[in-house]
Amino acid sequence: MLTVKRTINFSFKDGIVMLLPWILSALLVLLLTYSLFAIKQTPTPPEKDVVIRKVDVAIPAPPPPPPKMQTKSSDQPPSPVSIDLVSLGGGPTLNYSDKPQMAMPEVERLEKPDFAMDSLKIQQRMTFDMPLLAVESLDQIPKVVSQEYFPPPHSIRKQGLKRVSTLVELIINTQGKPFIKKIVDPVHPDMVPAIRKWVEKAKFTIPKKDGRAVQAIYLYGIHFNYGRS
Repeated sequence: MLTVKRTINFSFKDGIVMLLPWILSALLVLLLTYSLFAIKQTPTPPEKDVVIRKVDVAIPAPPPPPPKMQTKSSDQPPSPVSIDLVSLGGGPTLNYSDKPQMAMPEVERLEKPDFAMDSLKIQQRMTFDMPLLAVESLDQIPKVVSQEYFPPPHSIRKQGLKRVSTLVELIINTQGKPFIKKIVDPVHPDMVPAIRKWVEKAKFTIPKKDGRAVQAIYLYGIHFNYGRS
């Protein structure tokens, strides 16, 4: 009989131990539910009212426009201003004429300037991005390939000269065309036109440096042979 009671007591205790976690869980759920309900029932404090105040800004009135300028027109003619030159002392006397004439200054005879046209021709036909090389530095000294014969001037024929050797400083461009830079020695003044005509019609071989066409300066002697004339 004692054994049966102990068995019942142990069974009851074991049941309570097994149910105790569930009871605690139920109590915890009830506590949480009550807490949520209590929070919802707690009144929230009202929000503070925001007061909006209207501020009137006074804009100053614009300044009044300036008064209009009133000009009074006078019908009276302006009085002439008189200057007393006599009281200022003796000054220079000015003589006026009813028909003024312009005096032309006396100019002495002006000599016509010696303007060389060859320099303009050289500037027109030269390539300025190429330097002028002396014929001594070229691959080969340029030679005359074409020229024309011009009869001797009357003064040369009168003197009976058969040969006139002149000296001219030439510039030969990259096409072999010569231009007069300076007539160094024409020998006779009448030979200057003949020299210019000869250079205008003459043609040289193309000056070259390292196989490339260049511009050269050449102190050239032009020999006019009039023995066949």
